Amino acid sequence: MNYSRAGRLIKRPALFLSLFFLFPASSFPIAPEAELKRLELIKLVSEKELWKEPDWTRLLYYEKNIFGRFRGTSVKGEFYLSKWGKINPKLELEAVVNGFFFEGPADDGPQCRFPQRTSWLRENLSLGPSEFPVPFCPSFEEWRKIFDVESVSLLFAAGYLNNPSTLYGHTFLRLHTKGSAGADLLDYTVNYAANAGDDGGIFFALKGLVGAYPGQFSTMPYYLKIQEYHNLENRDLWEFPLNLKREEIDRLMRHAWELGKAAFPYRFFTRNCSWQLLPLLDISKPELDLSSKFHFQVIPSDTAKAIISASEKAEPVWRPSLWKTVEWKRARLSPEEREYVRELACSDQPKTLEKVSSLGAERKAAVLETAVDYLSWRFYARKIDKEELDKKTDPLLAERASLGPRNTFSGKPAQPPSITEAHESGRLGLGLVSLKNGPAYEIQWRFALQDILDDPTGYLPDAALEMASLRFRYEQRYNRLYLNEGKLAHVLSLNPWDDWVRRQSWEISAGIEQAAETGRRSGSSAVWAMSGATGFAAETFYKSRQLWYLMAEADCDLGSPLEPNWRVGAGFKAGVISEKAPFRFLGEARYISYGFGDTDPLWAVKAAASFRLSGNNSLRLEHSRRGETKETGIYFHHFMFPF
Repeated sequence: MNYSRAGRLIKRPALFLSLFFLFPASSFPIAPEAELKRLELIKLVSEKELWKEPDWTRLLYYEKNIFGRFRGTSVKGEFYLSKWGKINPKLELEAVVNGFFFEGPADDGPQCRFPQRTSWLRENLSLGPSEFPVPFCPSFEEWRKIFDVESVSLLFAAGYLNNPSTLYGHTFLRLHTKGSAGADLLDYTVNYAANAGDDGGIFFALKGLVGAYPGQFSTMPYYLKIQEYHNLENRDLWEFPLNLKREEIDRLMRHAWELGKAAFPYRFFTRNCSWQLLPLLDISKPELDLSSKFHFQVIPSDTAKAIISASEKAEPVWRPSLWKTVEWKRARLSPEEREYVRELACSDQPKTLEKVSSLGAERKAAVLETAVDYLSWRFYARKIDKEELDKKTDPLLAERASLGPRNTFSGKPAQPPSITEAHESGRLGLGLVSLKNGPAYEIQWRFALQDILDDPTGYLPDAALEMASLRFRYEQRYNRLYLNEGKLAHVLSLNPWDDWVRRQSWEISAGIEQAAETGRRSGSSAVWAMSGATGFAAETFYKSRQLWYLMAEADCDLGSPLEPNWRVGAGFKAGVISEKAPFRFLGEARYISYGFGDTDPLWAVKAAASFRLSGNNSLRLEHSRRGETKETGIYFHHFMFPF
């Protein structure tokens, strides 16, 4: 810009007044020379239309509404410098320009509050430090020095079925502190989570669906996350190194500092813990462009796979849950030694210690170490309190210390397949069904994630987690298309009985199904069905593994096919699952006696077999009977990345 020309403009009051409203002055006093430079920069920004750049709208988390206008998604006003910055990317960018001329305490200035925005603007306007010195930001530098990040990893915590917010797993970042190799507990994490207060149950689920909770970023020591996931919730942790260069790490840290002033509506299926990591990584390394790949639904396992595939391949690091470590050690003890461990943890400890003294030093040490780990698990599982934990572990630790160094356990638990080896989360299905009245054709779509016959590689074993599963059926004879099944949710957790753990098996389900036992024409017996079951499971091994289960079930159905439009009852279901890769088999029987409403009982049986063709393709054969209605079907399933 020509400075003499700018001077002539200022001498013209009317024109200068119009410039004042077009380019609002900063809220702090600026010297005349600086004001000229500010106007020059704003003009340059206007000419380049930098506020339209995707990198800028991503930095401010702008999204277009149905009218095509940008709106920031942060619900905290302090994330925006301009009064109108939430709805006007241009004014927000001009406010960052104004920040170059702030003359107050550095920590209060825009350059220190939003270092990545300022850095991005400097880069795009080619502003060198000689022309606009980079201020020293005491608070930001002190914060960054705490972490002293050398590298970054993605962490994936396996799903946890007992907590609705963690059904699909959880992703967060690990910041490796310089010089912390071999000292994992010195590192930190970057985590995004809903601030739900003390809410729980159905209200927690409903508010999480509609984005009623603010989600916020936080940093915390890595050892606290290990305690939360690895110990308290008994979840495996997977770590995947990310190939971020020095400047990319610096961008990530600058933007993470900015996010401390932001809060976003937390939505379980879209804007959740996993999605919010994507813009952060995109800003640190723009060529990743991860956030543009996810639209309708976001599942942690999907985002983890997307992030990992965009990084250089590196071997993941697996940290087994505390229980898996106990289980692995237990398997290496004799039956007598296992009983000693259980007695040391749950019975008369002094008397059992006398028995253990008869063992050799190596075996005695192995028993004591396993007992300490088992007691720790019982504490984190809330089966004993801290006082009892200390009372029981202190004598064991003292006895173990008296034995000196011993080679008790060599090796470690076998590493299971990681999430990168799992099938995709969405599933498309095509089927041919044989009915009493002729053939029918089915098309299926399931948004997520896994039923009990799907290949469990990379997912939770002996579990089903289905959300929004639809099955449309067309009957050729009647030329009719109808919804045969529409599951809103189905969760099944089969836990083989273990006297050390004593976990029950359970199941919940809600959705639309065809109550064929009512005798109505196929497709005309749809009811809204809700059920819950609890019971026990046990495993046997005869040529392959079999998992048997028996559960008591409560059921409530609503719909016009019933007389009088509803029924409530209870009963049982029993079944067996057998697996011998690549085959999986299921046999199940179910009986419900309805004591209220429509009192006709329900008998149903089902037999099914699944064959894995490849990682994302499978064939399934099913035969079922419900009441007097029988059907046999063959289905092709293709797993795919969700849209």
